[in-house]
Amino acid sequence: MSEFDTQKLKIVRQDANEKGWRKLANGHGEPRQGQAPSASAQALLTLLHISDLHICDAQSPARAEIMDRYADPHNPLAEMVGLVGTYRPQEILTVQTLEALVHSLNKIDHGLESNRPIDAVVITGDVTDNSQQNELQWYINVLDGGEVTPDSGSPDVWEGVASRDPENYDPSYWNPEGTPTGCIDDYPRSLYGFPVIPGLTDAVRKSFRSAGLRHKWLATHGNHDALLQGTVPADDFLDQFVVGNQRVQALAPETNVGELLSRFQMVGPAHYPSPEETETRSIVADDRRKFTRPKDWAKLHLACGHDHGLTSENESKATKYWFKDMHGIRLISLDTVNINGGWQGSLDQMQFDWLISILADPVPRYFVLLSHHPAGDLFNDYGGPEAEVRIKEKEVVELLLSEPRVILWLAGHTHIHKIEEIANEVSSFWHVQTASNVDWPQQGRLVEILEDGSDIVISTSVIDHQGPVLADLSSIDLGDPIALAGISRLLAANDWQRRSGEYDLELMSGQASDRNIHLRRLAR
Repeated sequence: MSEFDTQKLKIVRQDANEKGWRKLANGHGEPRQGQAPSASAQALLTLLHISDLHICDAQSPARAEIMDRYADPHNPLAEMVGLVGTYRPQEILTVQTLEALVHSLNKIDHGLESNRPIDAVVITGDVTDNSQQNELQWYINVLDGGEVTPDSGSPDVWEGVASRDPENYDPSYWNPEGTPTGCIDDYPRSLYGFPVIPGLTDAVRKSFRSAGLRHKWLATHGNHDALLQGTVPADDFLDQFVVGNQRVQALAPETNVGELLSRFQMVGPAHYPSPEETETRSIVADDRRKFTRPKDWAKLHLACGHDHGLTSENESKATKYWFKDMHGIRLISLDTVNINGGWQGSLDQMQFDWLISILADPVPRYFVLLSHHPAGDLFNDYGGPEAEVRIKEKEVVELLLSEPRVILWLAGHTHIHKIEEIANEVSSFWHVQTASNVDWPQQGRLVEILEDGSDIVISTSVIDHQGPVLADLSSIDLGDPIALAGISRLLAANDWQRRSGEYDLELMSGQASDRNIHLRRLAR
């Protein structure tokens, strides 16, 4: 394991200052709970699980940051709105944060419970934030290694929110460059204690050379990989808007905010603001921002010369679900995205029939499922204009419990660490959700599958990326992408919308039993 093993060292949030800002520090590690496998246990598969990378083109005109302010604690609508999730101050640093995670994963040669080498890194979706091809290409470039330039639009000036231009400045967004002349301080700094980091919006656009992930990696499809902001299907207008030269600056005065937010929801249909509901400003157009269509997902993954779990059939049929046999265990990757709209998931009938046939195969010794949405979020039954049948949680879980060889389901989407056993009177499997690399705590997970006598043991341990634990921002090297990832973690640890209540940041870390633990069940 590496020095980023949280059994040895755990990054913790310190006490808040008068504005609620918390520094980070290294704390005591967190040993694994549960009964460890015996010395004679046989390691079957060793995986690294990461999820929800949200590689973000934060300068894109198709971003919906304008809606997020209504969830800010000081906004009169905050209690009604709850959480929107279309803007994060750290989203300008997602490419560098992925690079820091790659550096950590590359230091892990084998499991903790055996000397079995890492078999694969499984990535359970939302690798992009806004379903754009340039975001997908940045993600692939970081993982495959080589030159990465996380910039779009103008090569000379930052065109996202946090603008230095007084005419485009908006105090609802964190502006690391400080306050333009004649403007008020932004709310993240004045109300919530966020810092000034001059030069950051230039630094995040600089090219760097990625180390590349040295392990095999396998890709699962997520809602942000298919839908705008993970929610809205593209149409002809949005296809043109995303590559165009206008960016939403504000909502039109007559726009009904409540009605607008009601169109951006968990279950489809879902719609973006119309042109009549917004005011825009000019930016530089960029064709590289075009949306990733269903037929593009497999094509772009296969173009690098590695399969990443996908096949030529995925490319020809524009499907995104697959299976792969590894050492007697069959990995089954589901596509839980409801392409009709809404950010929660479900399966279409064709995929569900395929899953039935895959589970009926007598050859695999065990089955491990991969999906973006966890079981509890498979309730988006919106069938679109064709009223297609969508398969939800109950049918999927019943099917999985009917096959005793199903031992594990890995998922993401919720951005939290959570482990639960799903069981009935005759069968059971472990359902493991892993937190994101964009929100606190910005972690991945080591997953080891072992056979220990009559038991299957699944041992998990969460992993931090290599970004430094920053105590002082004054001496940070903005030319180092790994150092920038340390800034990202610090910003994520201080999200002003998640400082209390049902969205509190500490809930995203889960309980101790959701992180480092040995899980057991009978090896039926």
